[in-house]
Amino acid sequence: MTTETINFDKLKEFPGLSPAAFQHPLDVQAVGGIRQVPLLGVLLKAISGSVWERQMWLSQISSAVRLGPNQGRSVYDKFVKAATILDIPELPAIYISNRYEVNAYAFGIEKYQITLYSGLVDALSEEELLAVIGHELGHIKCDHMLYKTMAFILRLLGTNMLYSLLPAGTGMLASISLQLSLLHWERMAEFSCDRASLVVVQDESVVASALTKLAGGSQKLLPEIHLDSILQQAQEYEDAGDNLLENIFKVNMMLFQTHPFPIVRAKEIMEWAKSEQYQNILNGNYVRGASTAEVLPEPTLLSCPNCRQLNGTKSPFCLACGADLKQARLVCARCQIKVFPNWQKCPGCGAQLIP
Repeated sequence: MTTETINFDKLKEFPGLSPAAFQHPLDVQAVGGIRQVPLLGVLLKAISGSVWERQMWLSQISSAVRLGPNQGRSVYDKFVKAATILDIPELPAIYISNRYEVNAYAFGIEKYQITLYSGLVDALSEEELLAVIGHELGHIKCDHMLYKTMAFILRLLGTNMLYSLLPAGTGMLASISLQLSLLHWERMAEFSCDRASLVVVQDESVVASALTKLAGGSQKLLPEIHLDSILQQAQEYEDAGDNLLENIFKVNMMLFQTHPFPIVRAKEIMEWAKSEQYQNILNGNYVRGASTAEVLPEPTLLSCPNCRQLNGTKSPFCLACGADLKQARLVCARCQIKVFPNWQKCPGCGAQLIP
């Protein structure tokens, strides 16, 4: 980590910020997919309660350093500032692990905690570290923590635990469905948190640079890595899909990934930085005060033709970017597939569309 300092006074804060102001529509859609997985409730019941959090807490206090106002002040101040910008009043615990990897993660069901690896702290600039902290806080802001912790526990203990919880004969089918749904959602959730990261640092090149370092890894080569070349590389990856075989390769590569490829994420955040949705946030014109689910309680919603943000059916303009919603697509609030006004039920998930 370099020794330059950040002028916190230059960073705008967004009181009352709702995750609906920036949450990626593919994240919202993927949550709907998880909720359709058979026997999800059995697993939710099994991991709820304090046992898993207690275990992680014991692990952290025995092998990592918990930061605070008088412990790791330079990092803790960034953490407090990022939480203030995103309007997260209740701070989770934050730890520094001695694992020398360029990585960080968030964990928790009722009591949240964020862990930064020492390799990450050493590899990133001060601004890039602020961006990563903002990303991890984005998981908390977007209400990701229950499903994120579920995915973490499944990876930690494997599918045998799931088999033991489910009725005989259903374990394998439910396990495959749940794991694939969780993996897909985890990848989509990262796009939302990259946006939270940008809302915090308010400089897309910083977020993209941090993602580039996640991709490159080698500290020796980091000064020689250039963002323009990374974005060109991302474009080449997106363009490689003109035939069936290349598309099969892409699907196969992503199937068991918990994160989208960093190079793709860098390009995605550079594009979102140009959007009207992001500019509106910077200008103070954003959705306030509620979660995405609370902002959008209706069975059907309007998908903005400009930024794909979900809006209530009575909204004349997009809550996020201000676009006219006359040509917006009507979608199911649960799974976000296109529906029509006279349909009683969603053909995708079976949700009741007309009360």
